[in-house]
Amino acid sequence: MDPRRLRVICHIYRWHEIFAAMLDFNDSDLRFLVETVATERRDHDHIINLVRDKDDLLEPMLQDPELIRRLFEHEQNLIRVSPYFLFTVLLLQVRRDLEERAYVLEVDFKGKRIPVFQAQAVTDLLGRAVIRDYLADMLASFTRTNSGVIYWRERGAWHKRRFSDLDVDDMVDLARIIDPEMRPALYKRIADIALFLSGIFPDHLTLFAARHQSRFSAKRTLKDYEQQGSRFFRVAAQETDQSR
Repeated sequence: MDPRRLRVICHIYRWHEIFAAMLDFNDSDLRFLVETVATERRDHDHIINLVRDKDDLLEPMLQDPELIRRLFEHEQNLIRVSPYFLFTVLLLQVRRDLEERAYVLEVDFKGKRIPVFQAQAVTDLLGRAVIRDYLADMLASFTRTNSGVIYWRERGAWHKRRFSDLDVDDMVDLARIIDPEMRPALYKRIADIALFLSGIFPDHLTLFAARHQSRFSAKRTLKDYEQQGSRFFRVAAQETDQSR
């Protein structure tokens, strides 16, 4: 996770406080976890029932590095667990890796990778369960995207538009026409897209910064995505507060 993404992620905590949904592991996740960590026990069903929904028991088990080794030992193991479980384990591994480093590589707005001595800041961030859970859930949401066609009536005329929940412009347009009470969820999705693209594909986004942009161009730079993500996280939280 590039440290500059911290400017976007700083608004996640507020959002997660408002929309704190139960992010639970499913039965297959728990079985894989128990089989991997509790190797000296045979009463796996009992342990699964014991640790279910118990964060204080699950947390140390999720820290076991053996989970990473076993997950990638066989491809079949990757489909045994949910994307949310997989990304939770991966984020914990990233945190362990960063504990041994003084810097992380940051992609600047020209596409150049430079060392930034903020590894500790990222480590501390991933040490906060509420942030880590949000990131795991957000990353999992991009393993399967949705698209479709929507029809709506505006100013006496019917309109038709195809939408994808991986496209910022689509989500902005959809937020404009849906009921106000549904907008915070779409604002969150817009912010998630910005965070995902700027954090996972910064090299791709910075290509746009080096190109000449006409005043009609809809291309966004890395900086644009960062600013947009931060703004929509903030708006989502504010509008949700007002609707309460």
